[in-house]
Amino acid sequence: MQIEMSWETLWHLAITLGLGLLVGLERERAGKEVGLRTFSFAALLGYLSWKMGPLYTLAVLAFVAVIVVVINVNALKKGTSVEATTAVSLFLTCFVGMLVAQEALFVAVAVAIFMLLLLSWKEEMLVFTMRLQRSEIHAAITLGLLSFVILPVLPVGPFDPWGLFSPREMWWMVVLISAIGFANYILLRLYGTRGINYTGFLGGLVNSTATAAELAATVKESKGNLEDTAFRGLMLAKTAAFLRNGLILAIFAPSALPAGFVPVGLMIAVTVALALFRQARDGEAPPEINVQSPFSLRSAFSFGLMFAAITVIGRIAQQFAGNLGFYAVAFAGGIISSSSTAATAAHLVSQGMISPLVAGTGVVLSSISSALIILPIVWRSSGSARLARKVAWAVAAVVFVSAVGIAVNPLVLQQYHAIEAWMNGN
Repeated sequence: MQIEMSWETLWHLAITLGLGLLVGLERERAGKEVGLRTFSFAALLGYLSWKMGPLYTLAVLAFVAVIVVVINVNALKKGTSVEATTAVSLFLTCFVGMLVAQEALFVAVAVAIFMLLLLSWKEEMLVFTMRLQRSEIHAAITLGLLSFVILPVLPVGPFDPWGLFSPREMWWMVVLISAIGFANYILLRLYGTRGINYTGFLGGLVNSTATAAELAATVKESKGNLEDTAFRGLMLAKTAAFLRNGLILAIFAPSALPAGFVPVGLMIAVTVALALFRQARDGEAPPEINVQSPFSLRSAFSFGLMFAAITVIGRIAQQFAGNLGFYAVAFAGGIISSSSTAATAAHLVSQGMISPLVAGTGVVLSSISSALIILPIVWRSSGSARLARKVAWAVAAVVFVSAVGIAVNPLVLQQYHAIEAWMNGN
């Protein structure tokens, strides 16, 4: 094939040379035997061989293979390890040149950038790998299994005559909520010991009940010296839990968010104010929150069963007892898992089974019950009557402002809808 002589050809050659130089520069900096010139030549060989035809392409790949063998033989003679990464990088650089020859510039540049990221982050990746636990690797693999293997094969739409079970929609909710929890767990692992703000807040995003138990246990271990610190962490944990429930509504049922905005907003304001009021004593070390990885087969199936059960019971209760039936289910479900209840409410809104106002009120009720459940946990785990009284007063304040929010919510929603109609020109 004849190579066209044009400015475009020169431009492609310059891109090929630049990408080869970038990869070679990183290998040169790492002290490898092959560097700037070798990688630049490999990229140019890939470009030219593709332009000249298949036989030249095969010949260039064979030539690069010979170079790789020579490099590794010399490395073994010197008593060093095999240069596997450099060898693969050389082949990839040759393919990058071929991609540019096909005018696949975006793919070529993306591959080169990804190569540079992986090559230059070797030390950081080694440190990260050493800090990984076996359970965390299993959790990440399980997340991929449930997201990309099981989810695509589930049937779409309800498969029962009553329209109660929609496997793919329910499982999609399980995958998303579990992914959020797993991401929060990673953040907790990275920043959990840097301060009570991280431990309490990030722990609450993962599991506010488990965080409450851990914080309360540190009070007993410290013989009451960490009461103020633990109380502050508890308030931040509940703040995170309330925010998480609101985030679920915002993602899966945005129309229901205004219905719970005022009550949940007041609850968040109270917990934040109490957390800021109770400043930690100077010199206190923040307690570590030992929350296990929130994502595993057991936790995923548990969440799925909980979500399915609350969904079915909520639909049945709503059909037979109206909105009051759903409210009762939402309150009871919040004791077990407020996030599951929020996800169920959002799912029912998307299916048209309940109104956005009912969903928002149900999330508020589930948030209230999730706050109430920490009282017996703190009493039992901390052994501190003083801390239990503080938490009781805090929960009472949360319940009070939530009741106020529910009472004034219709007026706020009326003004909200009026403003929305005005903005839409109605």
